[in-house]
Amino acid sequence: MKSKGVNYKIEEPCHADWGQMKPEVKGRFCELCSKTVVDFSKMSDFSIVTYLENNKHQSVCGRFEEKQLEKTYLLPKSQSPALGFDLKAVALGLALSTFSALPSQAQNSAIIEQHDSINEPIVMLQGEVAMVYDHSDESFASGRIKLESKEYETVRISLMDGASHELASFKPEKNGTFKIPLDWTKDPVSIRVSSPGYGAQTVYFSNHKSLGNLTVTLYEQRMKMGKVVSDR
Repeated sequence: MKSKGVNYKIEEPCHADWGQMKPEVKGRFCELCSKTVVDFSKMSDFSIVTYLENNKHQSVCGRFEEKQLEKTYLLPKSQSPALGFDLKAVALGLALSTFSALPSQAQNSAIIEQHDSINEPIVMLQGEVAMVYDHSDESFASGRIKLESKEYETVRISLMDGASHELASFKPEKNGTFKIPLDWTKDPVSIRVSSPGYGAQTVYFSNHKSLGNLTVTLYEQRMKMGKVVSDR
C-alpha cells in the first residue's frame, strides 16, 4: 500500500515573542495563550509526523522553519508501536536540548539557546587566557540597533543580570540608537535585544572593551508559529 501524504500549515501566524517564553520539554510556554508551543524546528520529518498524528485530535500550537511547511510529509502505513517509541525518543531529545538551553548560575554568565544570540560569553580551553573587560566605571551602555525593516518601535532591549533575570527593559530611539543606565549594584552582565520576526541577540559586556558604541544587528527569522492544521 502506497503511503499517503500530508501537508501541515499555520493559517494564522502568531507574532508572540518566542524569546520571552518559558522553556519547557516540548518547546516553550506562551502565557498569552496559556499553552505550550511545540518547537518543531529542530525535529526530523518522521518526528514531526509522529507527534502531530498522535495529537491530531487536539489543538497543537507549533513553531516551524518556513521550509518545513513547504513540503509534503509521508504518513506511516499503520500506527505501529514504533510511533509511540519514537515519540518518547523525541521527548527525551527535547528534554536534553532544553536543559542545555536553561540559564546557568555559575560564573555570572548565561547560557543562551543556540542560534539565539551573538557575542556569547567567551569559553576558553584549558591553559588559555581570556580577555575580560571591567566596565564598573561606565554609567551607560549605548549604541545602535540595525534592523532591516527599521520598525524600531517593536524592538525591546532587556538589561539582564548574571542569573538571566531581566533587570529593566527599554525602547530604542526612532533612529535605532539607545542609551541604557547601568547600576552595577544589581550585577548587569548583558543586554538582550529582540523584535517579533527577528532572532534575538544577546551582547555580553565582559566581551567588549567599551560599552559606549555597541552595534546590535537583528536578522530576520524565517519562522512561523501558531495553531497547526493539516491538509490531507
